[in-house]
Amino acid sequence: MKRVEEVYDLKKELLTKGILVFSFTILLALLSQIRIPLPFTPVPLTLQTFGVLLIGYYLGAKSGTLSILLYLFLGAAGLPFFSGVKGGLLVLSGPTGGYLLGFLAGAYLVGKAKEKGLLERPIYAFLCGVLAHFIIYFFGVLWFVSGYKFFSTSYTLKEILTLTVFPFLPWDVIKSLLFAGFILSEKRVKEAFRR
Repeated sequence: MKRVEEVYDLKKELLTKGILVFSFTILLALLSQIRIPLPFTPVPLTLQTFGVLLIGYYLGAKSGTLSILLYLFLGAAGLPFFSGVKGGLLVLSGPTGGYLLGFLAGAYLVGKAKEKGLLERPIYAFLCGVLAHFIIYFFGVLWFVSGYKFFSTSYTLKEILTLTVFPFLPWDVIKSLLFAGFILSEKRVKEAFRR
């Protein structure tokens, strides 16, 4: 009887985790549609990376990475999950593909930081958000450079960063501040309910 209960509890836990992973995948797909195209770069401003921070925070490193993988898989399969209501392998192989792959590392970093208790203080949560964005930039820039080298187009480092990083810095600092504020607010609400 105890064995049956353990199996039932395990199935229930897996189902709950699966629903959470899928729910955050859908959240990321929705946040991807909030976008501001920029005329001088093929990379738009979006709320995607804010979603990546939340996924890492709420799901942890493993489940967060799984949620991002599911997002990438469903988007690559053709569902309109990517920015601009787009889907398909062409989006992953396009100029924003590196950022999308960088989401995996960003969510993993935030998840690991939470699991180690490093997001308890707002300043650390903010710095973790900034670091996650820089990791995403790293993948985005590498992908962008390799793609344009493939097409024999050469850019200076300043031009590359102007296309891939500089326009997004203020926006992503704000998202990191929002992330830290969100964690602080959640903490205060939980403390208020405990009283």
